[in-house]
Amino acid sequence: MAALLIAAPAQAIPIEAFSALPSSTQAGGHPDVAFSFTVGNRQRAEPDPCACRDARNLGVHLPTGLIANPHATPQCDIASFGSDQCPVDSQVGVVEIKVSTLPGDPENPSDRAEFLAPVYILVPPPGDVGLLGFKATFNLPVFTVIGARTNSDYGVDATVENIVHFLPLLGVKQVLWGVPADPSHDALRFGLGQPVQTALSTPLCDANGNPSTFDPTTMVEYCSGLGPKGAIGELGFGGPGHPVSSSSPLTPFWQNPTTCGASLATSLDILGYDDSQTHADSLWPPTTDCGQLAFNPSLFAKPTTEQTDSPSGIDIDLKAPSFESPSAPSPSEIRGTRVTLPPGFTINPSAADGKTSCLDQEAKFGTTEEAQCPEFAKIGTLEVHSPVLPGVLPGAIYIGHPEAGNRYRLFITFDGFGVHVKLPGTVHPDPTTGQVVADFQELPQFPFEDFNLHFFGSERGVLATPTQCGTYPVTTDFTPWDGSLPDQTSTQFFTLGSGPNGSPCPNGPRPFAPVFNAASANNTAGAHTAFSLNLTRSDGDQNLSALNVTTPPGFSATLKGVPYCPQSAILSASALGYSGLAEQARPSCPPASQVGEAIAGAGAGTHPFYAPGKVYLAGPYKGAPLSLVVITPAVSGPYDLGDVIVRTALHVDPTSAQVTAVSDPLPQILEGVPLRVRSIMINLNRSNFALNPTNCQAFATEAKVFGNEGATASLSSHFQVANCAKLPFAPRVSLKLKGGTRRSANPSLRAVITEGVAGEANVKHASVALPHSEFLDQSHIQTICTRVQFAADHCPPASIYGFAKAETPLLAAPLEGPVYLRSSSNKLPDLVAALKGPPSQPIEIDLDGRIDTDKAGGIRTTFETVPDAEVSKFTLEMRGGAKGLLVNSTNLCKSTNRAVAKIEAQNGKTANQNPLVRNGCGGNGRHKRKTNKNRGAHR
Repeated sequence: MAALLIAAPAQAIPIEAFSALPSSTQAGGHPDVAFSFTVGNRQRAEPDPCACRDARNLGVHLPTGLIANPHATPQCDIASFGSDQCPVDSQVGVVEIKVSTLPGDPENPSDRAEFLAPVYILVPPPGDVGLLGFKATFNLPVFTVIGARTNSDYGVDATVENIVHFLPLLGVKQVLWGVPADPSHDALRFGLGQPVQTALSTPLCDANGNPSTFDPTTMVEYCSGLGPKGAIGELGFGGPGHPVSSSSPLTPFWQNPTTCGASLATSLDILGYDDSQTHADSLWPPTTDCGQLAFNPSLFAKPTTEQTDSPSGIDIDLKAPSFESPSAPSPSEIRGTRVTLPPGFTINPSAADGKTSCLDQEAKFGTTEEAQCPEFAKIGTLEVHSPVLPGVLPGAIYIGHPEAGNRYRLFITFDGFGVHVKLPGTVHPDPTTGQVVADFQELPQFPFEDFNLHFFGSERGVLATPTQCGTYPVTTDFTPWDGSLPDQTSTQFFTLGSGPNGSPCPNGPRPFAPVFNAASANNTAGAHTAFSLNLTRSDGDQNLSALNVTTPPGFSATLKGVPYCPQSAILSASALGYSGLAEQARPSCPPASQVGEAIAGAGAGTHPFYAPGKVYLAGPYKGAPLSLVVITPAVSGPYDLGDVIVRTALHVDPTSAQVTAVSDPLPQILEGVPLRVRSIMINLNRSNFALNPTNCQAFATEAKVFGNEGATASLSSHFQVANCAKLPFAPRVSLKLKGGTRRSANPSLRAVITEGVAGEANVKHASVALPHSEFLDQSHIQTICTRVQFAADHCPPASIYGFAKAETPLLAAPLEGPVYLRSSSNKLPDLVAALKGPPSQPIEIDLDGRIDTDKAGGIRTTFETVPDAEVSKFTLEMRGGAKGLLVNSTNLCKSTNRAVAKIEAQNGKTANQNPLVRNGCGGNGRHKRKTNKNRGAHR
């Protein structure tokens, strides 16, 4: 007899013996299984005032892996069972029941009664897996509900409720046959309508006529001489009679576990009519001969489309042959599966957009209840076939709620015939390539022979196909519950035969034809307005990997008053583990540094996932004086993948002041999900930030876009502002010489151009010709900076002849720097002002002036190209004395001298002037009344 461990509280109904034994320990075999126990009752206990110390409910918990098939034989309906008309084929065993008839010694035949009854398999009510029934005392029905422990190990439970209280239960000995229709059970098979048998002692015997024990191999026939001739038999009950055969197929009812070496046990729980509870455990013999089992599962997987670079679902058919031979052991169940999809067949970034997840509580793990996952967490459906169930079990596939270290979870649930199965799985995308591996481990020891899974496809497909046509393998590794068997590997193939939307397969690198657009929201010249750019690519094109954008001439921004997003904040946002939700709730960068918004579209198909982000102004970066940082929280449905941070260096052309934005490489994969970026939209919409040009010529915003397979695309978007003629233009020019006024002296020069009114057109071209009173002193031209030295920012100090400063409302600090003489292709060297901002904003602008003489012979400096940028005041100071380039040709105090200034605006207007050249003479010379007036015209 099996080892017995009993724990009974005081006054509880004692379990005196309990055993559950199979007739064979062959792994996967189909043994007869006997259940035996004896218990105390009210007639054997101390005086019981309430007469309630009797068993009311009992439950037997069978070992993990032991499988019952409640559909192994035809089921008897309840009406036929009630009228004793169950078909012979519905019998699956017999039960011997012992009850107390009188108080006293239970071993005294006069104090007890025994009954032998057939056990039938019945049609279960809805919600129950299986139902067994037999008739006991006074032909009263007893029902045993067969259930599955779907809250734990998926083992089998057998529960009996409301046991007859009239005659207290003493014990039960029941055998349920491994193959009910087997002829070896004919001796114990009851004929149609044959009644319950009553005997004075054990009615079951072995093949030699010896009384049976707890061993099911000893329960093979009705003991001779205890039938019609027994004392109670004289009441009119007859014996089983001649052997009765079954016409059902030899389908197994039981299947042993398919794992060897594990400790197994059964347990019995009894609830008394006095509400006392008693528990007993009995060891189950270990299964043996696992080496005889087969294990040949296979898996076929095919995407729902045959097109490359497209959203896709996947259809999976997992087969685990489970032949139900009465004489051969069943194959090992699958303990674990690992499905490896081919490289390039990855999670689609838009898969979770609009989805939610199923919480573990909603999935009802750890319970026997049906899962209650939300509909918006569903990403697929399935059908499950089992040889022990009469039909298909329908189910669904859900996104499981992410956990730390286990982000991509899948919940498979299916229900039917009283079974509610919930299986958790995990998807592991490779963090570098995105290759998907799906794991389902510790599957229940239950004979599922066919899983048909369908993951949704269409434009919201959970997966995205590889980018190249070809044949791709799907590899599945299976682990059996039988530890003595090796793992099995199944490899199937699928083919992709066209590009997206039926286009031809790419031959070599994919094409690359992105579309680029850029525009201001308001095209009024000189107006502050939002500026946006949009870059898109089609499915089948190379992925976007980087982007350079050059703005139109004159497009600028008011940086004054906009603080930088500090480097510490950028590092904080990019820190490992910093969540996108946290960034959404409390942005890392100061709100005052935000200058715009961004939206990135990712994923294959016509419905990409669009992730909003924010654009911030940041400091110098990678040699550029300024930068933008785009921070996009990657939050889609239940998934928080952190933040995507792209830094963009803003280079300023020193001649035209055009801005070229050079992005860092765009991320291609995030947390194992290849992004397949489809679009990038940047909108610089901060109030009074982006500023239109004041030149209405047709320009363009230029873009150079890089593909991830080496291609580049140079793109252009037309840009033109309007209403330039409405802009005024009235700059003022003042000139002053300081130093010696006599002939041959070398005075210094201070020239100032001041903006007439705020918001007027910007300067495009300027030239100033000095009067004949000033000549170029070529003897003072000693050192000239070469163009090579200037480009390398290594001009010799001796080549500096002055200083310049440009003040602008666009910047918090002026641009200022030395004025050089630089080598030129002209007769005279060029005069170049090298302007630069402070270290926090080191914008560089070079104003290149050509030195020559005008028609009247005066020294003239012409700035042919002036950037279209607002300058409120420009000051040029040239040295005098030994470093002075000017020399007086006459005594300055003896005449009034005027210069010729010609200034052209970006909108074509001019402001030509003849400003007085002031000097150090008292009253500025003899013509005092005219010193404060400029001669010339403004137009």
